[in-house]
Amino acid sequence: MSKRTRLSESLLLSAVVMALTAGVAAAKDKVTISLIQLLTAQEWASEFANGARAAVADLGADKVQLRIQGPAGWDLQKEAQTALSEVERGTDAIVLTNGGGMIEPAHLIEQKGVPVTWILVAPPDEVSGAFFVGSDNYAVGSAGADLIIPVLEKKYGKPASEISGVVVQGICVPGATNLSRRLAGIEDAVKRRMPKATVLPPFDSKLEYAQSYAAWDQAIKKYPKALFYTDPCQDPNESIQKIRADDKLDVPQVYYDNPEVARLAVKTGEITGIVSSNRFTEGYVAVYVTAQRLLKNEKMPVGWLKVPHKVITTANADDFIAAWANSGAGLRKFYDKEITATRDLPLSHLPPTSEYNRSSK
Repeated sequence: MSKRTRLSESLLLSAVVMALTAGVAAAKDKVTISLIQLLTAQEWASEFANGARAAVADLGADKVQLRIQGPAGWDLQKEAQTALSEVERGTDAIVLTNGGGMIEPAHLIEQKGVPVTWILVAPPDEVSGAFFVGSDNYAVGSAGADLIIPVLEKKYGKPASEISGVVVQGICVPGATNLSRRLAGIEDAVKRRMPKATVLPPFDSKLEYAQSYAAWDQAIKKYPKALFYTDPCQDPNESIQKIRADDKLDVPQVYYDNPEVARLAVKTGEITGIVSSNRFTEGYVAVYVTAQRLLKNEKMPVGWLKVPHKVITTANADDFIAAWANSGAGLRKFYDKEITATRDLPLSHLPPTSEYNRSSK
């Protein structure tokens, strides 16, 4: 075979290989992911951050660089500005903590070729092709009611179907989808299992502790003999706990976030339990899946990747408190079952994010 023939065959082979691999990008060695927080001042936000860091630890810091940004308090404009600044700075993906009002910033981010992974709250239905990682807050609320109702049965010495009275609800951000879904889960469970009870419409319980304390103090004074008081928010729940203790009210209480005051109160029996929306696992899975897709140069999933909630009672309170003492490795171990079950799910046929925005029955 002549040199010219061998050269021709070599060129032909190269052309075939190039044709076969056209449009297939090479895997990346390292990616940068920016977690943009809605706020950073509350413990549930630190759970997101710690979960994200744990994902990087599992993947390897040589493969993933994580940047965590966000305003201290609830400020949607600052959050949006922070996200857009991260894109200009240079990042491979944005994990966006959605508290509402993020549609346009996310659209601008994706126009620049940077994918967005949504956490905390799914985007509205008009956002198509979104990838959302989060818990089912309707199921979270329902699980909370399932903790409270047996306590009421024991207190009143009768089945739930025979218990009457009022349930007082507050909500710190009226209209927020995740919070409204928690209350819907509670209310539906009470109506189903306690048909003689009256669930009052939720009032605005305010986001900050001082204001929420005043709002809840007024509500509890108005209904001192309520069956229980419920709120899907962290600071208002702390207000309820403080008022219950000061007024020596014998009513059950469930948290839906995991602040230290709640963790310790579960251990002592001061509160009935915590139904954790599992922010640590949400932060972990969002970063882990996003990083894996980027590293492999695969398209981002579309739909809702559901994260299971976690119920904390006296039975596992000690383990939970110990995990928080080392909130990185400790919580990674505590939530291992939920983490591995979620991150390894098939991602090709996820339910649409629109399902999140409808209350399940």
